[in-house]
This record gives sequence, structure tokens and C-alpha cells, in this order.
Amino acid sequence: MIRRNELKRQRRAGFTLMEMLVVVAIIVALAGIGGFFLMGQWVGAQKDAAASQVKGPLTQACQAYFLKNSAYPDSLRQLLQKDQLGGGPYLENEDALKDPWGHEYQYDKAGTHNNGTRPDIWTKAPDDTMVGNWPKGR
Repeated sequence: MIRRNELKRQRRAGFTLMEMLVVVAIIVALAGIGGFFLMGQWVGAQKDAAASQVKGPLTQACQAYFLKNSAYPDSLRQLLQKDQLGGGPYLENEDALKDPWGHEYQYDKAGTHNNGTRPDIWTKAPDDTMVGNWPKGR
């Protein structure tokens, strides 16, 4: 009789397999939900980076080229080379011509979205939204 009581007292306290599986399932579900929202933020951050690139260094390089040559470049690739008047290069390397998704930025010297005041520079995000150097709404 004493032995039975001693065996009951010596049992170890711990988690069952079912309890462990429930905890793991909860952790996986939370990680999946967090990852879903994190990926949405990642795409938004890439769009912001593309907008900063087209409105900042690329547009400024085109304007510097215009000040030196009295005309905008025919393509963005011209910003990587020295021009006839000894100016340039206006961009450091070819990586400046690629958007966060690895595609080259598009360029239109006529600047139809900018009412002809400066060239249009843009790219398309994976969700087909245009990211360009023109004011919103155009």
C-alpha cells in the first residue's frame, strides 16, 4: 500500500504532447499573420524607394545635364557618360538606373506627365501602379 502512494508522489510534472502541439500551432499561426502584414509593408517600402529615386537623383541628374547642355538627355544611359562639353557622368553607376525590382526605369524626354517642363521618369510596381516623378493625380 505504501508503495502505490510513493509511486503517485514521484510522478514528474510536465507538458503533454497535445499541449505542446497546441502551443506550436499558435506560434505558427501568429508568425503567418505577422509575415503576411510584414510583406505588405515590404512592397510599400519598395514603392517609396522607387519614388525617392525617380524624384531625387534621377530627376536631379537630368536637370544637371540640362544646365550643362541646354537639352535633356535622349536616354537615362547618357547620364552615365561624359558629354560633349566635358560634363558628367551625372550618375555613379548603372545600378542607379534600376528600380527596386531589378527593372530599368522608363524615360520620356518629352515629359507629357510633367507638362513638358522636365522629362518623365517612371517604373511599374509589381501591382501595376505607376511610380513616377510627376505630381500625384497625373
